Amino acid sequence: AVLCVGGRPAAVPVYRRLIEDRGARFLHHDGGLEQPVPQLDATLAAADLVICQTGCISHDAYWRVKAHCKRTGTPCVFVDQPSRSALDRALRELRPQLAREALDALDRPPEEAG
Repeated sequence: AVLCVGGRPAAVPVYRRLIEDRGARFLHHDGGLEQPVPQLDATLAAADLVICQTGCISHDAYWRVKAHCKRTGTPCVFVDQPSRSALDRALRELRPQLAREALDALDRPPEEAG
């Protein structure tokens, strides 16, 4: 699941299509513009990857995203300009990191059933 935080409302369908065309589940929170910032916590918990569009969110939302991703190790990229091309660049930027994490997961022994 890829969470996009922020962005212009009219661009959200474009972001959704860009994420879903890559085979991922799309999640969105507007970053506190209309949606309550506390709702962001549950959405962050469901995300495997976060793209935070810093120019379009509240300060509280920014700090929640930053703290959550640092605490949990969730990959996150911060994008200054809300646009399709910036989102596309962010996804390309994260690709090597995600590939390394997938390979690391393959190297770990399976957990024993408890």
